[in-house]
Amino acid sequence: MPAMPAMPAMWRLLGACLAVQQAWQAAATEATEAAETCATGHCEPKEGASSSSGSGRQHWWPYQKGTPGRTGYSPYAMPDITKGPAWTQEAPHGDVVRSTPLIDDQKNIYVTTVAGRTYKLSGMDGKPLWSHYTGSRGSVPGVPSLWDSVMLMLTKNGFLIALDLDTGVERWEKQIVTQVAASCDCGLLTQGILVVAVMDPEPLKLWTDPNTFRWNNRILGLSLDDGSFRWSFAPKQPTYNFQGSTIHDGTFVFQDVTGGVYRMSTEGRLIWHAATPDRVSGTTAAAVIHDGRVFAVSNLGGGPQLYGTEGKGLLHVYGYEDGTFLWSQDLPYEGNQAVAVGDLVGSKSRASLVLGMGKNPWLPVYANWGMVLIPIIGFKAAKMFLLPFHWLSLSYPSLFAKKQGRSIVALDAATGNVLWYHEMEPYQRPAAMGDSELLIERYDSIAHGTNPNNDPWCLPDANAQPVIDGAGTALVPFQDGKIYAIRDENGDGKISPEEVKEHLVGAAFQASPALAPGLLAVVDCSGRLEVFRD
Repeated sequence: MPAMPAMPAMWRLLGACLAVQQAWQAAATEATEAAETCATGHCEPKEGASSSSGSGRQHWWPYQKGTPGRTGYSPYAMPDITKGPAWTQEAPHGDVVRSTPLIDDQKNIYVTTVAGRTYKLSGMDGKPLWSHYTGSRGSVPGVPSLWDSVMLMLTKNGFLIALDLDTGVERWEKQIVTQVAASCDCGLLTQGILVVAVMDPEPLKLWTDPNTFRWNNRILGLSLDDGSFRWSFAPKQPTYNFQGSTIHDGTFVFQDVTGGVYRMSTEGRLIWHAATPDRVSGTTAAAVIHDGRVFAVSNLGGGPQLYGTEGKGLLHVYGYEDGTFLWSQDLPYEGNQAVAVGDLVGSKSRASLVLGMGKNPWLPVYANWGMVLIPIIGFKAAKMFLLPFHWLSLSYPSLFAKKQGRSIVALDAATGNVLWYHEMEPYQRPAAMGDSELLIERYDSIAHGTNPNNDPWCLPDANAQPVIDGAGTALVPFQDGKIYAIRDENGDGKISPEEVKEHLVGAAFQASPALAPGLLAVVDCSGRLEVFRD
């Protein structure tokens, strides 16, 4: 999700002063789908849809990171990204996309946009199979999940909706709260329970300051059958980009916005809590479970609660059973995403962690400066002053931003020892790729009511959550619009240029890639979906 919470009141103010731009449209390709069933027991990523979770159908990539522990690992080798996608598809209406593609048991692909539109596409060629729109029930800020024969999604206005996977028809809906924060949350499905983060009660500050940051402050346990209430829990700190992890043992873990980690029972009982070393700083990362350990990522002196300050990241690890602190690893740049855990090539069969690092991007120049100038000099004057700088920032973005360091690291999952480290070219743009370029038309569609549920920017994290394929390749999309495939092919602990492959999709990423046998799906913030096939 964005590096900061949304401020819809300011969007409307800014949108009112923007010039009308022609709405962007994208066409869908047509063809046929070859059904291919994932046999039970052959799909490691289907932990989240296994019998222990109460799901009948076994999906390849049913939710964010593919597995219930959120490891981001698939036992299948992915296609070579440098050969280009087999097909592409673009979300119509200029919708922002932050949700990972989902892949069902027949390798159909589901893409959900922030504006509340969901598309089911044939994984073979991108043929549209059905679509759904949430309408007045609000945007879909988070990531939906596949469970058996339904898709579950939560709207910003608090509606939990269950869609039939085959038809796209709503089976049921239930309003569980009045408002959900705009962070890119991922519901957790386990043992008949859906765990979600919500805003309840609404903070008083929302009434006194409509532009205040909006955090989810409560965790709800709901019935997977109909969304009925089971239990409620208030963490010590709000959550952001909530992403629970489980091994289907009747418990789950998650972390709050400061990096504090919680283990809870699926009945809503707190088992243990590990406070973060820095309760002032924040992170947009999440906790991951693997082999009796919980891996958390947070920041020291930075993150989404301290926007003017660039901090340093910290990876901290706890024992799953009792929350005992095991070890930590200082990071050279901010840590704002969860790790991936799997077997990397060259790691001598040891489970490894992969983590992307970097400070989250900020707003486009027009929006950033506008929030300061509009209250001072008014809409019309601010518009006349800012438009030239907006166009200049598109042609010469480095003039409006300092260099931001970024890197990818692989660590031994048991000890934290560094296996390899890859320093990347610094990022030097005022906003994530695509946010400045698409700002005007997004604002226009919101201000004129043609796409009211959309956001004017994606404002993603520095990189999407990484994944690891069965060939030991780490795949990490970054805010520069590229996905990187890294392999320490010779196992020497150094990443040479020939061991890094990259592919430009276009805009920045919030969504992690999705993996299935012989199929890799990536979608950027502009809604461009690219599918690579063997």
